[in-house]
Amino acid sequence: MIKLNKLIAAVIGIGLSFSLTACDPPMPDDLKVAESEKTILCEPGLVELMAPETLVDLVYGWSDAMVNGCADMQLGLVETLAEPAGLVVAPIGSDLSDPVFLKVPFAIDAAVLVVNLPDVYEIYLSAPTITKIFAGQIKNWNDPQILADNAGLDLPDIKIVLPTEALAPAKKSLSDWIGRLNEAPLDLSQIKDSKKSDAELASPEQEGAIAIASYSAAVLNGSVFASILTKPEDIESGVLASIESVYAAETQLVSTVDGDSITMVLDPKIEPKAQEGSIAVAAPYQAIFTIELNFVGGESTLVRTAGRFLMRQESQGTISSSTMFPMPESVRILAVKIIEKGLTVPAVE
Repeated sequence: MIKLNKLIAAVIGIGLSFSLTACDPPMPDDLKVAESEKTILCEPGLVELMAPETLVDLVYGWSDAMVNGCADMQLGLVETLAEPAGLVVAPIGSDLSDPVFLKVPFAIDAAVLVVNLPDVYEIYLSAPTITKIFAGQIKNWNDPQILADNAGLDLPDIKIVLPTEALAPAKKSLSDWIGRLNEAPLDLSQIKDSKKSDAELASPEQEGAIAIASYSAAVLNGSVFASILTKPEDIESGVLASIESVYAAETQLVSTVDGDSITMVLDPKIEPKAQEGSIAVAAPYQAIFTIELNFVGGESTLVRTAGRFLMRQESQGTISSSTMFPMPESVRILAVKIIEKGLTVPAVE
């Protein structure tokens, strides 16, 4: 028994010696970022933030948290792009009037088809039907093809009113997904890129209107939006934008880094994954697009420091309580490492 104990002790000793040598594997980036984020970086000053209406409540929370962590650093809220802002949260590809010295992915949103129909609170549309609607080939809501998609549900005899404008990334993500489902392009070139707020786009006033809007604004407004049938006339194949279905699509994103630029592309061939704690994998709602955090004006350590605060795991975690979706953790870590360039960050070995 004594010899056996000595042998076990020797093996443990050897194991410990290896764990304390330079042969130790380097700490993964996610752990390094998590450790460094335990220290809140501070720099005295005020940074103004422009954010969509769907995030306004969160901005006040971030502002309070920043003051609690850094007494001399403040985060303000501006309501329009006409006001100067150091940080702007906006859909990817947004045309900002001031120069941007850095941008990183900040959140995920989805494109939905909002409808304004009296006494209609759910509706199903297949890819071929959507394509024909936007081509002007289906003109009424009680068209036989729409009724077939909706399992014979009564729909009013009202003319379909097409949108004249929409967010560019919403158009693209919707067009890409519907095009894949229909194996034919969804032409939305007649719809102009919009400068309107998400709230306006998600609340079409005219009866019979169909609009392309963001999920976040549609949910905030209580708008009715379509469930997309992945198989025509099969109501069981419907995919409605939701926490589960958008998360499943997020797991199909592939990110690449080129210098200080992060690009994310959805690869529909990737098998979607279930949310943590969930057994079933939701059908992915693939009309998703990126919301970016733009660093505006000239290079500034103050703006970078405020941006790092907004990308911290705690700050990002609160996005899930809004109507947008937080970034995949792997992408968040990449973004933090880019933002931190030029800042004095606690060393983590």
